[in-house]
Amino acid sequence: MAVSSGAEIRSVSRALALIRLLNQREVWDLHSLHKIARLPKPTVYRLLNTLRQAGYVQSDRGRGEYRLTERVQELAAGYTEKSLLVEIGAPVALNVTKQIRWPLALGILSEDVIVVRYSTMPESPLAIQTTTLGYRLGLLESAMGFAYLAFCPPSEYEILISLLSEASPRRAAIDVSWIASQVALTRRRGYGLRLPQAGGQSSATIAVPIKHDEEVMGILSMTTFGRAMTKTTIARHVPVLVDTAATIGSRVSEHISAHRTQHEER
Repeated sequence: MAVSSGAEIRSVSRALALIRLLNQREVWDLHSLHKIARLPKPTVYRLLNTLRQAGYVQSDRGRGEYRLTERVQELAAGYTEKSLLVEIGAPVALNVTKQIRWPLALGILSEDVIVVRYSTMPESPLAIQTTTLGYRLGLLESAMGFAYLAFCPPSEYEILISLLSEASPRRAAIDVSWIASQVALTRRRGYGLRLPQAGGQSSATIAVPIKHDEEVMGILSMTTFGRAMTKTTIARHVPVLVDTAATIGSRVSEHISAHRTQHEER
């Protein structure tokens, strides 16, 4: 008899719930799992057996004990602190856009570019386009890029400059002195800035770092129409961006610390 898709989905949901439950203690017995999971004991047994065969659960049949194996760590391998930044930062950025109306974006370093991982442009009445999600922004051509270079640790800065030099068709085209002066300017004013070029982009962007200790986890930016990026706009919104970045960074840091504490207690 064919199994319905609903039953298949329910089995996956129950298996994931059982893994979460197993993660709360080092060792479990079948009766305790059946009681707390509120599932029939035969169902719990079948799920445990399936997870055991897949390598996620280890059982001691003599004692009737079950525990998770190290393989469950593979389930979280793709979920990094950068993923956490987007998960925590997205609702914060959206809430700020609802207040200031201008669109915000979260960018994360990927090799020698900043990739936009979240954008509130779809929710902003002042967005110049539908979204910038997925855009790859050069470190030397964007407000996000210079914000990253200006506030990342010196050792990381040197590595990034080296990568940019290696990637250049003509290595002499990378003007290290000019880059250093622009980075110093960005650091002094506290934010990255991209203004529209004549005959070029009609938008402008300011960007600030999101930090965890001394590390730059990501970049928060605000984009406006080119003519709207005035000194007044910058003075009004940079403090908002700095506070928002600090809020996101603090929440991510708290989550990381809590996770490490839980891991050490196990």
